[in-house]
Amino acid sequence: MERRILRWGWGPVAALPRVAPLVIVLSACSVGQVYHEPQMALPDRYARLAPLPVVPADQNEWWKSFRDPVLDRLIARGLSDSVTVAQAKARLAEAAALSRRAGNTVAGNLNLSVQKGSGTSVDESIGALGLSFSPAARAQSRAAIERLQAAGYGLQNARLTLLQNLAQAYIDLRFYQASLRQHNSDLASRRRTLRGIETLLSAGAATKLDKLRSQALIAQTETQIPQISARIAQQAARIATLLGVPAGALNIDLRDTGRQPLPRGQAALGVPADLVRRRPDIRQAERNYAAAVSDVNAAEAARYPSLSLSGQIVAPFDGALKSGQSLGAGLVLPLFNQPGLAANVDAAQARADQAYQAWRLAVLSGVEQVSSALASVSASRRAVAMASYSVSLNAQALKLSRELLDSHGDVTVLDLLDRERAIADARASLAQTRRAFATDFIALHVALGLGAGQDAPQK
Repeated sequence: MERRILRWGWGPVAALPRVAPLVIVLSACSVGQVYHEPQMALPDRYARLAPLPVVPADQNEWWKSFRDPVLDRLIARGLSDSVTVAQAKARLAEAAALSRRAGNTVAGNLNLSVQKGSGTSVDESIGALGLSFSPAARAQSRAAIERLQAAGYGLQNARLTLLQNLAQAYIDLRFYQASLRQHNSDLASRRRTLRGIETLLSAGAATKLDKLRSQALIAQTETQIPQISARIAQQAARIATLLGVPAGALNIDLRDTGRQPLPRGQAALGVPADLVRRRPDIRQAERNYAAAVSDVNAAEAARYPSLSLSGQIVAPFDGALKSGQSLGAGLVLPLFNQPGLAANVDAAQARADQAYQAWRLAVLSGVEQVSSALASVSASRRAVAMASYSVSLNAQALKLSRELLDSHGDVTVLDLLDRERAIADARASLAQTRRAFATDFIALHVALGLGAGQDAPQK
């Protein structure tokens, strides 16, 4: 019986089982820092400026607070067909493939050849084996897994960004449609006033200046209508792009419904520390920091010896199988490039420091955004109520002015024109405050990270 020979440097030594412990020992080595998830001291509540009460409700589908079926359809379609979400999914698939590749901590190859003699006889078969193991492989594998996790949070962040952009585009569309509707109403009212002024002018109760002022208001209103119509078309095109279809090819009816969407209910705020666990951009920054720390460990491990194995198996055939095996093992010692490897460690550490500061900035920005959105939501909610009241008062004043003018009461044509301008401004202000309230509501929920894990509905 032939003996298996292991060649290590010079001369034969024991067989392959004696090399296996070296691989096990090297694979168990852990070089560098032990990662600890970063922490930041945060207040136990958001800024005290007009806080909102916490309500026990599932806010992941916060857009349903608008109770708008068209918006619901757009969101479902966007989560399914958005180009930006598809890009994020592709990045996640790439990260998954890279993590699988990095998971192979032992690299190598096996070659097999067969030499034939005359006829159909086989003289011998030759197999060659080459393996290598580097201490850096383990840290590189860990970094790839952490980048895969970061890509997963990147997908959630892409969904959250889509929700914000799509909801905002829809709110803007309905705002411009409401503005167009109001301008058409103002135009009809001002034309009615002009007819009344012409009647008064023929009776000597009005002046040519009154007529010119009325005509100027009509011309001003007519000038604004085409611009608003263009804004409506732009928002419809924006929505189509967000849904991954060419402008004009969207098969969802976006015609004016006669109302501006307003949200109902309030956000479940939690505490600032919840942001660290909930916002995908913060979680992504933390995973990027973890990967950067693993990169430091990989750079440090590259300064240590790596193991390589090579061998050959020769099996001649002469009626009975006779084989010869040789296996060589060696350590690669990076002696002469240590200064460069040390510089790599320093550079990796600097990148890890940058990643840590990026995480800190993400946390601070998140808390700031929530606090600012809270103040804005509270203010815009009150503004909607006051703007509605202003429209009501100005509508009553306009009605009374018309009645007094028709009955030759104590009112002038100029007073009536002023009342028309006032009601138009009040209605425009109401539309703006409704839009601002909806925008702030969206911004608050996005700042809270709500809806980030929402996927496309199952078909």
